[in-house]
Amino acid sequence: MPEDRKPPAVLATARMVMLTCKDEHAQDTHTSAQHALQSAKEPIMDESSNTWQEAFALAEADVIDLAAAKIRRGDHIVRGTAADGQLRAFAITAKNSVEELRRRHSSSPVVTAGLGRLMMAGMMMGAMNKGEDELITLTMQGDGPAGRYTVTANNHGQAKGYANHPHVWLPLNGKGKLDVGGSIGQGTLSVVHDFPGADPYSSEVPLVTGEVGDDLAYYFALSDQIPTSLGVGVLVDTDTSVRQAGGFIVQAMPGWEPAVRDHLEANLKDVTSVTDLLEAGMSPTDILAHVLDGLDYQELDVMPAEFHCGCTRERAARAVTALGRSELDDMIEKEEPADVFCHFCGAHYQFQPEELQKMLG
Repeated sequence: MPEDRKPPAVLATARMVMLTCKDEHAQDTHTSAQHALQSAKEPIMDESSNTWQEAFALAEADVIDLAAAKIRRGDHIVRGTAADGQLRAFAITAKNSVEELRRRHSSSPVVTAGLGRLMMAGMMMGAMNKGEDELITLTMQGDGPAGRYTVTANNHGQAKGYANHPHVWLPLNGKGKLDVGGSIGQGTLSVVHDFPGADPYSSEVPLVTGEVGDDLAYYFALSDQIPTSLGVGVLVDTDTSVRQAGGFIVQAMPGWEPAVRDHLEANLKDVTSVTDLLEAGMSPTDILAHVLDGLDYQELDVMPAEFHCGCTRERAARAVTALGRSELDDMIEKEEPADVFCHFCGAHYQFQPEELQKMLG
């Protein structure tokens, strides 16, 4: 369903090149590595390197490029700037992550689209955070049949999410698209930032359309006073699997010039659907180059993106222990197991009465 230094450092670097690329372009890698090694041994002069310092720089660049290329083969987020720093931008492709989300929750197409959009937005917003172990939680809650969409993301491209009612089926909307707005209905969007060792802070705004992109753009404008263009899309195939998933965020920095605004707005008029761009074969880098055409887009870095839930049996055991001695004693006496279900990933942990007895010591 469519929807929307010193010579030893050079030696180490050369070894990294060989290890990183041993399964691809083996001959080119071997030649590049040998060149770096020879440059490390003696500062000879040739067409590509005058000194061992340059050899180090070249070899180091190879390692960075190879690592980035590996990341780009899967779900990933790119970050960049444009218009001499007047704009910052993020883009993501996350087909595998959204498919994993769908598989974990056996979600219907409309919920896959809605929750998938929110999760990708959370991944990009998490990538904006600089604090280590900082988390961001996005919650869309309304009076629609899906009830609530909740997503939590960190600043390493990892996110998880769930819907209160993941099996909701709705007819297509008036545009022939999955009715994500109808699934959530009228309600609110809340954004919570969690910092280790500090109190979380949150903001809440009313939903505009319930289609995710419009609602988050409104949140940025109202709560953060940051002009933002945000597009996220999930293309669900006829077998309900995820065919495409991706998005972008472009934000204006304080003092941006009217000419930059006008140019960006003109570019955005040509963007009708994120999934159309993905279907055309565009990567996140291509999408930002397209959206920021003529604005001197410069890519800064790339990071992997993935569905990830940190729940473990050990954490589940701590949750069971928190029930208290009287509750556990009662379960042991009745020979009943304790069951723990993770809303985010669907994992089920069961603890038999003898395990509960060990918890009590």
